[in-house]
Amino acid sequence: MSTIQDIAQHAGVSSATVSRVINNSGYVGEETRAKVEAAIDELNYSPNKNAQHLRRGSTMNFGIISTQFNDTAVARINSFISRAYSAGYTTTMFVTNNDKKREIEAFEMLKSKQLDGIFLIYRANEWSLLEKYAAFGPIVTLHNVYSEQIPSVFIDHYEGQKLALEFLWKSGRKKILNLYGTASGLNTQRRIQAYSDFCADKNLVPYSSEPFIHTVSREKVEDIVEWILQQESGPDAIVTHSDSIAALVVSRLKRRGVNIPEEIAVVGFDNLAISDVMDMTTVDYGIGEQGKNACRLLLKKLDQPTEPLVPLSFKLIERKTT
Repeated sequence: MSTIQDIAQHAGVSSATVSRVINNSGYVGEETRAKVEAAIDELNYSPNKNAQHLRRGSTMNFGIISTQFNDTAVARINSFISRAYSAGYTTTMFVTNNDKKREIEAFEMLKSKQLDGIFLIYRANEWSLLEKYAAFGPIVTLHNVYSEQIPSVFIDHYEGQKLALEFLWKSGRKKILNLYGTASGLNTQRRIQAYSDFCADKNLVPYSSEPFIHTVSREKVEDIVEWILQQESGPDAIVTHSDSIAALVVSRLKRRGVNIPEEIAVVGFDNLAISDVMDMTTVDYGIGEQGKNACRLLLKKLDQPTEPLVPLSFKLIERKTT
């Protein structure tokens, strides 16, 4: 691999002159510049980006880390990337597939100054380990986490769950089943708490949460639909943790001859495009703005110009599944 010294020798100039041409800094005569540029082409020289980043103290690149990239994550990622791009930043995505070692390798890039900041979506490691990396650069997460080192752009899903439950109650539904996300997620715990409080307030017997946690796959949805059809008196409404799962529930129930919403009403979560396409009732909370807020927080931490964070709130979008 060619070096600046090789270029200088080939062009018959000093290393300092080559550096000025490469970095477009300082005066270099047109004839000398042409010689240096010709030498760069002939020797197929490529600058050492890591060395440049270390000198500059910035990579202008954010890392996006997640155990998976589902539809809900992608909606936030797209808006994050758009805001980062408008601020002059590129992004690098890391899919860890729940591999703790891979996640740490990505965080090590922040430590070695190969990233300026990290947007953490879904994590594999414990917070106590990840928080240590905040000393090397800003980290922002979606998680409902109370950390002095890692700020969050979470919105409390307790309120969103209660909004959906109260809406169904007012429309006459009394046997409401809830389908939850990952067991370790704090959003799942908040949804479960909201359902428990709702049932206590309405004097209802709640469905057990345990069989319906980690409903994240087609197979799990199909098993739940089969269970529903075997009940003598099953649920008259279902609240899911995402629009993607709601779409699966609606399609599988309809395949089995269940009338939606006459027999069972279904409410999704996130207000993604699929909820509009399938005309599903859903809970909106500005998921795209959440991704932009994450980028705004990173820019603020880096003392870069950015607009204020946008407050988020829940809104129920009523369509034809309720």
